[in-house]
Amino acid sequence: MCNDIMDWSKKYEFVEKIDIRGYKRKYINEYDYIWNNFVPKSGQSDILQGELLRQSAKLYSEAVRNGNINWNNNFSWICDFLKETLTKNNIFDNERKEKISQCLDYIKENGEYARKVNKGLIKDNDIDILKLAYTGDDLYYYIEDSIIEYYIKNPEPIQYEKKDFIKI
Repeated sequence: MCNDIMDWSKKYEFVEKIDIRGYKRKYINEYDYIWNNFVPKSGQSDILQGELLRQSAKLYSEAVRNGNINWNNNFSWICDFLKETLTKNNIFDNERKEKISQCLDYIKENGEYARKVNKGLIKDNDIDILKLAYTGDDLYYYIEDSIIEYYIKNPEPIQYEKKDFIKI
């Protein structure tokens, strides 16, 4: 695709398909509260609600700031952990759970594609830059708001066991 004229309209196909294109944050104050009270300045949180938000911020930062150039097993694990945690409860209806799953699968798919590119498994002329990283805010805001809603339904801090294998 590198030799072709880029069709930038395809950048938003996924978020349009699941109807979250242009999604804006709903819970700014709650986000700030969780971030300031449950997310440490560095490292993992020992509170689940804070760790979920920290992890989503890591995914966002890796995509937007780095184009997923540093994608590794830690990021893939985070996608799976967020998806499992947010969808295994009765907080969200099935449609919402499906959207959350699709968002996190898409983020992971982009990251895994970027990893293949970085390892040289995809030839330069075959790289589709739109598959490297989704950099729009809407998808990440949707995940963050889902985490906030999880917090709203579970306001008491839930202990989180830090994972030694997570290095981000």
